Amino acid sequence: MSERTHEGHGRLPDEREQGDTADMTSRLREHLAAFLSREAVPTEFVFVDTFPALPNGKVDRAALGRLAAAEAASEEPPQLPEVGAAPGDEVMTDDVDFLVRLFTKELSQAHIGLDEDLTRLGANSLVLVKVCAAWTDRTGRHVDGARLRRNPTIRNVLACSSPPARDADNADVVVDTHRFEVPLDHDDPAGPSITVFAQTVVRREAAGHHLPYLLFLQGGPGGQCPDPRNLIPKWLDAALDRYQVVLLDQRGCGRSSPVTTDSIAGLTATAALERLRCFRADAIVRDAELLRERILRIPSWTLLGESYGGSIALTYLSHFPERIDRAFISSGLIGPVSSADDVLRDTLAMSKKKNAEYHERYPDDEAVIERIVDHLREHEVVLPTGDRLSPERLRMLGLKFGFDGGMEAVHDVIQTAWDGDDLTEAFVKAVAGTDMSSSPLFYLQEYIYGMPGCATRWAADRLYADEPAFSDHARPFHFYGEVTFPWMFRQIGGLRPFAEVADELARYTGWTSLYDLPQLARNTVPVYAVAAMDDLYVPAAQQFRTAQQIGSCWLFFSADYNHAGLMNDREGLARLLEFGSVPRTRRT
Repeated sequence: MSERTHEGHGRLPDEREQGDTADMTSRLREHLAAFLSREAVPTEFVFVDTFPALPNGKVDRAALGRLAAAEAASEEPPQLPEVGAAPGDEVMTDDVDFLVRLFTKELSQAHIGLDEDLTRLGANSLVLVKVCAAWTDRTGRHVDGARLRRNPTIRNVLACSSPPARDADNADVVVDTHRFEVPLDHDDPAGPSITVFAQTVVRREAAGHHLPYLLFLQGGPGGQCPDPRNLIPKWLDAALDRYQVVLLDQRGCGRSSPVTTDSIAGLTATAALERLRCFRADAIVRDAELLRERILRIPSWTLLGESYGGSIALTYLSHFPERIDRAFISSGLIGPVSSADDVLRDTLAMSKKKNAEYHERYPDDEAVIERIVDHLREHEVVLPTGDRLSPERLRMLGLKFGFDGGMEAVHDVIQTAWDGDDLTEAFVKAVAGTDMSSSPLFYLQEYIYGMPGCATRWAADRLYADEPAFSDHARPFHFYGEVTFPWMFRQIGGLRPFAEVADELARYTGWTSLYDLPQLARNTVPVYAVAAMDDLYVPAAQQFRTAQQIGSCWLFFSADYNHAGLMNDREGLARLLEFGSVPRTRRT
């Protein structure tokens, strides 16, 4: 290692002068730990008398690499400190537990120590590759296989892993990721567990300034939070002016343990129901509480709920109001006094209004749509997924009607439908794009309205069956909004494994209450909500009913926004956050 100095510390001793490379390594690591994060401290040091140089005098980096490789080949990888040695390192503990569980399962062992030689326990290269791949899927960290094989222990999976993702690729923000284990059923903490994923985001110039925390509760159910390393949405850009933001992938969604066909494989419909009932707002709130208390270790935070996230925020206010500073809600002040029938009756009326607007705007589309429907009834058109394109699947294009540019997008699809007597490939792919079966919770969403003693009984199916505008031969053809029907679990291949449990959920009456109405009535935590007057998904009337039941609640109506309008309006959200920062004592 070449000679270096550091102001205030004098010359770092040369390895030859010290006569003990192990002591030198220890001192270097201790010195760097005072300035760098734990993940950034090097795990290996290579000592050289001089840097190898090229003929032009510059450092020969290739030769340095060869020296490092030769040194590493002659040494055992350095051992990490004991797990749990760093205060507050729960995520590291969870990761170790994850590796222990994987290896004990793969090797059929009752217990494996962190420093046991895995090859002596039967771990061949295939086992190592399989476990390391699962580790990379979980953490995003890649394992240096060559180094691990020289000392194959559980501890060295960590030592041989690339550093955890910390700084975002986006130069403007710093991102920390958190993965933690939670009980599948919080009322049975000794039972099975699942993994929850979250990110904390702060502007780089504000890092270390101790800004207050804001927890973002996404819409859905079934969605995934944005990755700020790729894109910073407008709402996040506004929130980062005031907060460090926590992005939580709700249980069952995104990078948390997802609800998939594999997660219910082999279960009876009753057993699958028992599992899926653990994925409602009350469980999401308790996950968030574990994140707040055990990982972030903060006393409270602000909430920002979008759409379905708004109803989660009201569950949070019902049960842990002392942990919330204030709550902002965009197009989602709904839940406590709304049943599935209430919501879907209002969205049915709004869907009819949106369809009338569409046909008034594009009157020539009606004949084209009729031709498409007739063709689908007489011919078998297969989607890229292998499912049949039916008239019912065509109606699902209407899900776009509630967003900016949605009607224009559907019009463009309809206008490019025909190539002579055949439907175009582009048209068929566009209809296939309505398939969100990779997020099954989206199609099971009626159960979020389940109330004690009340079954939802396929509310949309009942209500739409009585509506003439949506009958098979009604003209003009009407598109659906955000609704789910039993036929979806027969026609959509990705949903067929959920058909039986979907029926069970529709009949289930054993729901616990997600909300505490007396607590919400006496609520003193400021709630600031914005509702779109013509919201296709969360009816404005239901939001008004809800606001009347909540203390300290301000509800603003907008005739300009659609469902996601506020979240796409940076200045609008910034004004709402500014309004909420001023103490207020009366409800308006």
